[in-house]
Amino acid sequence: MFADFINQNIFWFVAWAVLFNVLVFSYLRGGTKGASQVSALEMPSLQRGGKSVVIDVNKAENFSVSHIPKSTNIPLEDITKDNSKLLKYKDKTVILTCQSGSRSQTAAKKLVEMGFENVNILRGGLMAWTKENLPVASANTQ
Repeated sequence: MFADFINQNIFWFVAWAVLFNVLVFSYLRGGTKGASQVSALEMPSLQRGGKSVVIDVNKAENFSVSHIPKSTNIPLEDITKDNSKLLKYKDKTVILTCQSGSRSQTAAKKLVEMGFENVNILRGGLMAWTKENLPVASANTQ
């Protein structure tokens, strides 16, 4: 029955399938204009230049439980154009991280609007970082 429907409406089925794939691809790409996505394994190569900073945009209580070593906590809510702690990183390579990557997307959009030029998002956030068995720190270990 489904096969008959497809045969009778092949043009619409193909058009729907193409549209579906384009939408899924653009969603998975997860691009934020002006920001790049980096994997947990690519991130250390960005840090080697010495002009980078890892900014964790999680809330302070989440940051204290677990974060990437040597990262700086600036919660998403504090990403504003008058935050002097944030503005001192404007000329650096900024790598944003959060728990899963969603808060980082929002933060990246804000930073790009504020004129930051080298913004990167850790794809998958801290979850991807720990999945690769990379080191984490907490308030007790720093």
